[in-house]
Amino acid sequence: MVSSTSSFDAGAVAPDLLGPDPSQRPHSAVSTADSESSFGTGLARPVPDQPWPKLMLKVLISTFLLVLGWEIAMRHLGLQAGDLDDDRDYWVEQRRRLDKLPADSVVIIGDSRVLFGTELSKWEELTGRKPLQLALPATSAQPFLHDLASDERFAGLVVVGISESSYFSDELGRRVTVLKYINHQTPSQQSGHLLYKAASRDLAFLDSNYTLFKLLERADWPQREGVAPLSVWKIAESYDDRQMYLWNRIKTDPRLNEHARYVWGQYWVGDPMEKDVVDRVIAKTKPDIDRIRARGGEVVWLRTPSAGHLLDVERVRFPRAAGWDRLMRETNSFGIHFEDYTQMQNLDIPEWSHLSQSGAQVYTDAYVKVLMDRVEWLKVHSKRWQEEGRRKPGDG
Repeated sequence: MVSSTSSFDAGAVAPDLLGPDPSQRPHSAVSTADSESSFGTGLARPVPDQPWPKLMLKVLISTFLLVLGWEIAMRHLGLQAGDLDDDRDYWVEQRRRLDKLPADSVVIIGDSRVLFGTELSKWEELTGRKPLQLALPATSAQPFLHDLASDERFAGLVVVGISESSYFSDELGRRVTVLKYINHQTPSQQSGHLLYKAASRDLAFLDSNYTLFKLLERADWPQREGVAPLSVWKIAESYDDRQMYLWNRIKTDPRLNEHARYVWGQYWVGDPMEKDVVDRVIAKTKPDIDRIRARGGEVVWLRTPSAGHLLDVERVRFPRAAGWDRLMRETNSFGIHFEDYTQMQNLDIPEWSHLSQSGAQVYTDAYVKVLMDRVEWLKVHSKRWQEEGRRKPGDG
């Protein structure tokens, strides 16, 4: 019964929001979709009569040509297929390998100078064992030394490559978060990493430093005097096992070389390091070294080469006696400072901070030979590694 106060009109017809009922249209006007619909909405979506296979072929050809053109353009800029890029997933991949390698493995930690400045194959050639590369750009070695000290299974050789600005600091660097990420990497992140790695072997344009928007950002736009972006663009090439080199274009392109030097110059500006900072760093470092040695391992140090104006600044801000010499003495460690060895001086350092690929090969050969001559741990183990390498399968 309709209420006398209601405004509802029993005879009124509700507006047809869905269109006319298909059943009320002539039979010829009812589409197949209408007749088969179980909802009776009256919505018809007829598929236009088009040459779909030909259109699909045109789309595929157009996409292929665009990708090919972009790939050619990126290779013209100096990118190359097989440059795998480097991010936290690559580091995690290598760190997990350590759990499966022998306890007496060689591990390299530190910043970008030892990362770009070490030829892993040269290490293997000279010692019989290829080191695991765990160094990270713009990141202190402190937390990674502690990570290895906390790994009760590890009893190998830790090679710590430092620049004073990265090691003698309370700031640990932007990539220290990989130590947490290793425990939180998801299956989708792992699979995405593997897909990206596989595709990068054949496609140069996947380089994350040269996406379209980054190219626009880094174009040679007019700059106000004294103003330039405070980040180096692409600086390295990365290959399997995190074998990394300074990107050759940093050496050959005057604009990129000048820009890198400008950035390093801005970063290295500051006051001389404070004694209390050095005290804290050494106090945290020594217990980690002692723990590794207690398990039969060893820790050695590299002060990797730098040059030009940057080296002049480092000598003023980080006096050797106040930092490096104290670290070696108070941790009872052997270290190789490049200024002590003529074969490690006057190497090719295009932007003052990182060795070129050719320089890295010379430097690695020089410092590994010194380690083999001066570090008893490496003498003993390299002899065994080489004997194992010469032993034929089945020799027992």
